[in-house]
Amino acid sequence: MMTFEVGFWDKQVVERQVTAQEALEIMMPVNEAKQLWEVNIYLIALFAAVFIALFFTPLKPKKHLRWYVLLSLILLVSLMIWDVAVHQDIAEEIIKILLS
Repeated sequence: MMTFEVGFWDKQVVERQVTAQEALEIMMPVNEAKQLWEVNIYLIALFAAVFIALFFTPLKPKKHLRWYVLLSLILLVSLMIWDVAVHQDIAEEIIKILLS
């Protein structure tokens, strides 16, 4: 028996009887999402450190500050877009496994 919480704001609890094979197939994408979350924690800390270094330390570059900020923002936005796309793929994979 597996219990799933479906939804982000309005959570619905669904219980479903699954075989051992189905449980393993479901846990693979769940573990992948967990690993992605752990990588995100480190990357968020890295971007926070970059912004702190750009604005609040003596390391603040005097030349080309706008370019550094622009480059950091472009990297952050592209990371967020990639992350959302990967999470959507993982969610679709889990749904596909549950509906099969």
